[in-house]
Amino acid sequence: MRLFLLPISTRRSLVYSQRLNNQLSSEQTYVDKITTRAAATWVKWEKAEKGWKKSVTGYGNKLFQRIPYEEWGLKSIPPLSARRKDAELQAKDMVELTFPPSIIKAESVLDTLRTLSTERKAIHKKWMWGSILGMPLTIPFGLIPV
Repeated sequence: MRLFLLPISTRRSLVYSQRLNNQLSSEQTYVDKITTRAAATWVKWEKAEKGWKKSVTGYGNKLFQRIPYEEWGLKSIPPLSARRKDAELQAKDMVELTFPPSIIKAESVLDTLRTLSTERKAIHKKWMWGSILGMPLTIPFGLIPV
């Protein structure tokens, strides 16, 4: 895996991950298969001329535009599975970090990556608990036949 740390402004940076060894479709995890299927469904719904599918994707795209670009960059980093963790601990799968040394000091790179990975943790935790607490209120509406 290769990580790119790109400075966007003087205070903000974008991290992007590139997988060097692409998995074959037979070796994909369930998470990868579900993600691929959800993306294909979303594209199919966006192509709809009109109807509820088109309006759902329209509202969803408006919500996606509110997500900061740092979050989109973190989305490119694959989740740490047990197999990947073992490969990295045995130094089979090295992580290469690329950044412009003329703009970003080498001493501050790890601090920048740590900040990018942890600064929104409290926000996500708050919304997760809000979603969990709101589920009993919304489940009955999902069960009502349309």
